[in-house]
Amino acid sequence: MGRFQGIIGIALILGLAFLFSNNRKKINYRLVFSGMALQIVIALLVFKVPPVSRFFQALGHGMQKIEEFAFQGASFVYGGIAVEKQPGIIANYRGGGFVFAFNVTATIILVCALVAVFYHYGIMQRVVAVIARAMNFVMRVSGAEALSNVASAFVGQVEAQVMIRPYLQGMTKSELLASMSGSLACIAGGILVVYANMGAAAGLDLAPKLITASLMAAPGALVIAKIVFPETEESQTMGKVKLEVKSHYTNVIDAISHGAGDGFKIAMNVIAMLIGFIAVIAVLDWGLIKIGHLFNPHFDLSLNYIFGKVFYPMAWSMGVPDGDVNNVATLLGQKLSINEFVAFQNLTNKSVPIVSEKGLLIVSIAICGFANFSSVGMQIGGIGEIAPGRRTDLAKLGLKALLCGTLASYLSATIAGILI
Repeated sequence: MGRFQGIIGIALILGLAFLFSNNRKKINYRLVFSGMALQIVIALLVFKVPPVSRFFQALGHGMQKIEEFAFQGASFVYGGIAVEKQPGIIANYRGGGFVFAFNVTATIILVCALVAVFYHYGIMQRVVAVIARAMNFVMRVSGAEALSNVASAFVGQVEAQVMIRPYLQGMTKSELLASMSGSLACIAGGILVVYANMGAAAGLDLAPKLITASLMAAPGALVIAKIVFPETEESQTMGKVKLEVKSHYTNVIDAISHGAGDGFKIAMNVIAMLIGFIAVIAVLDWGLIKIGHLFNPHFDLSLNYIFGKVFYPMAWSMGVPDGDVNNVATLLGQKLSINEFVAFQNLTNKSVPIVSEKGLLIVSIAICGFANFSSVGMQIGGIGEIAPGRRTDLAKLGLKALLCGTLASYLSATIAGILI
């Protein structure tokens, strides 16, 4: 029955994309089906081929080691702070305590510094270019949008656009939407490591699922974007993938410095968003509870209750087992309306528990992406700084990109759910 539900989910997701398409007659169905085939191949390799599964599990263990390395830096800075190691037991932070802001900040800073080093030596660009060429060959998309979407699986949503800076000004609107959608559907390496380690701390093996989600999101975003906004113009980079490998850092020390500084900005943004959004949610829930009690003193109306009802049909159609549908729907609503960090926090601390392995797989992939309303503003502002002449187009395409990024994540999650 779950697989049948998943087929309904794929039909629903593609149907929504078709409904919002601005030119249904120009949809390239070869691109659509080849992109979905690529998603299926990625999922099959990860979940059904033992050597590949073991490789991704090893990557997951590597992510845990990154957090351990990051802790060395954090313990030097925060070593004198007393924290609650276990309920009722106070310990020095350096002795193994956990403070969310300290640990998350350290991990993001380390990953961003490492990415900057890889970028300086040209490793990141070459890995992205190889994968982009493969996707370009399979799906016949333009070089610029292939590069951007593959880069989004490794770096942040604005940083991915830096890799195609020379092409941004001349990209077609369809290419621009595809690039924005890919950045919203994927998730940056630093944040992915944080989520994987949040899961590991809670006894959840999320790392292979999250890596798979980010890889599947690249072709998935192109599939949805090319349905919503088919290509009708002449692309400057059709059929070719060319990436500038030259580093803008002076040397490796400069790369580490800039990477750590950028990581700190990202970490502070994450912390600020969490404080702000969680506080606003508390205010809204307080007001909703008061409203609910006006009708029934035992009815505790809340945002989670509303999300659970609104996103229930989508969660069910994606193949989520019946016992988890309501909670998965709640997390889908939190991710889209608030941000993915709140959704992952509630998933890993089990305040919104998921009991089935299949439900955990589907929701992990579905919420692994930057597609939320605040990210749209970040994209318009960030990419607009890189290509000021495209700011108007970015603003017009923002909500379409949010729709495409969200549906792409749902499509990846549904396909993965069918295959397990």
